[in-house]
Amino acid sequence: MRTQASPFIVTGPAPAQEVVGRHDVLAALADRAARGRFVLLTAPRRYGKTTLDRRLAADTEGSRELAVVIVDLLGVQTLDDVAVRMGHAWSRLPAGALAKAAAKVLPFVSGLDVAGGVVNVALRPPAASDARALEAVLDVPRAVAERLDRRVLVVLDEFQAIAEVERADAIIRSQIQHHAESVSYLFAGSDQSVTEMLFADRSRPLYGQAERFHLGPFDPDALAAYVEARLADSGRSITPAALRRYLELTGGHPQRAMLVADAAWATVDDGDTIDLAELAGAVEEALERCREEFSSTVGFLTDAQARVARLAAWGEPLTGAAAGRLRLSSGSARAAAATLLERGILARVERRHAHVDPLLAEWFRRIGPRP
Repeated sequence: MRTQASPFIVTGPAPAQEVVGRHDVLAALADRAARGRFVLLTAPRRYGKTTLDRRLAADTEGSRELAVVIVDLLGVQTLDDVAVRMGHAWSRLPAGALAKAAAKVLPFVSGLDVAGGVVNVALRPPAASDARALEAVLDVPRAVAERLDRRVLVVLDEFQAIAEVERADAIIRSQIQHHAESVSYLFAGSDQSVTEMLFADRSRPLYGQAERFHLGPFDPDALAAYVEARLADSGRSITPAALRRYLELTGGHPQRAMLVADAAWATVDDGDTIDLAELAGAVEEALERCREEFSSTVGFLTDAQARVARLAAWGEPLTGAAAGRLRLSSGSARAAAATLLERGILARVERRHAHVDPLLAEWFRRIGPRP
């Protein structure tokens, strides 16, 4: 008997067709791309940013107006790293007009060696500029757009990595500022403070160069419809009470919503229904899967940061009776909260501090009672 697979994807970016809602954001990004605008898209980690990028690319397949290429910059450390990643993105496109156009252009990029789909930096004299390959590969989108006779959208994913590469943002700005007639750029980053700094700091070359979009949690109605449909497709269902509790617990966090849904799916057999008891068991299973991650996260926090995280988990303010019971001074609380915000553990929600990860908040609530 063939084992039925869960319809909820919990590891890695979801396929393009698995975007939950986000129709307004997709339409806005496509509109800006068509008009040659530069856009900055930020989101916490595991918020579906890469899946959204892929959906944008999938939606333009076969289009005579726009072609999309996605460059993954995660982990780049040098200018050559950036150049090679961009070369890889162009050399590994799926078959089609965009790939054919890129194949005509890429072999002539100065500073790169391209052979059999493998891209490397060409040997250069010791005195040669280390920016040569990057400057050259940055011109590929313009050349490809010219061959295709259509606009090209370049998605620079995990763009926050550029901050650690000396002169990278200056070189990128110096080249792409001349591309507006035929190329659009979407800068996507999951480390919000770093990514936004690249565009908000007046001393940085990209200051003020992009319109900002922030990717928030899933819309609860869209998430509810998605979960019910996927359960129905696999012969399962969920009670209204359990669904309401599920939406409350996951808070629309994309990856955590899928994680709890996957665990809940596994608690019942084909033809059965998930109720509150099954959902409670699913939350326990999800927390167990996150045990090592959360233990590591908490272990790296200072005492003050852990206390602030506990306050936020219970919805308590950083000052007041609860903070006093935890012996947390206002100065220590503010400093700890600033660090947690910068690290993406907390976010500001309606003038209060809240956990980005709802399961981490649940973990902190289990450390002890409401302070």
